[in-house]
Amino acid sequence: MITSTTTEYLSRLFDAHGIAHVTEGDWIAPDGELPAMRAIWHPGDATGRLDVHVVLPDKTIIEENFAGIGEAEDGLNDGMANFTRNSFHVFLSALWGRTDEEQVTMENWSMGDRAYMAHIGNFGTRGSAGMQPPIPDGLFGRLETAIRAEPLTAPTHWFRFFFCNLNGDFTVEALRDNEPWDAGEHALRSAGWSAQDGYYSVRLFLMLRAV
Repeated sequence: MITSTTTEYLSRLFDAHGIAHVTEGDWIAPDGELPAMRAIWHPGDATGRLDVHVVLPDKTIIEENFAGIGEAEDGLNDGMANFTRNSFHVFLSALWGRTDEEQVTMENWSMGDRAYMAHIGNFGTRGSAGMQPPIPDGLFGRLETAIRAEPLTAPTHWFRFFFCNLNGDFTVEALRDNEPWDAGEHALRSAGWSAQDGYYSVRLFLMLRAV
């Protein structure tokens, strides 16, 4: 488990986006207040796992996990790059009001008696050499429909979708507020994915903030 290097990496990310912050242990706290963020790297032989935690003002903890491919520092750098591409800009937009329109789409969503601002990241893709991961037509609309069908009442909700093809075998994961979410998994699994030789994956992260 490595935290010192990941803390330095996060600090540089916030610096690059002009966000003043303080470091308390392994937590990065923009403006010295919650929400705060930390990242922990768990190295492996050829791949490792990066855990990113964000604690909200009400002490709710958001957790995101990312694979890092490679040994030692190569794996760590890959995991941090994976996080930066897929979730970091969503956090910046939803929690700290810094929206990069090339990375995040903002939409007003009304569900029941609640109105939310949706902060939607881009589809993040990975693939074997020379492979362009195919994203099914209408995929986001299918996922949005599943989200809108949920009885959402909290001031903040977050959703992560992950699909992986490995030589025609599929892995599907959908999480709502850190927990496995059957309706989201069904929406993702039934989108019409292409079975292919080799590896490809598609990932999406979004957050809803009450307005």
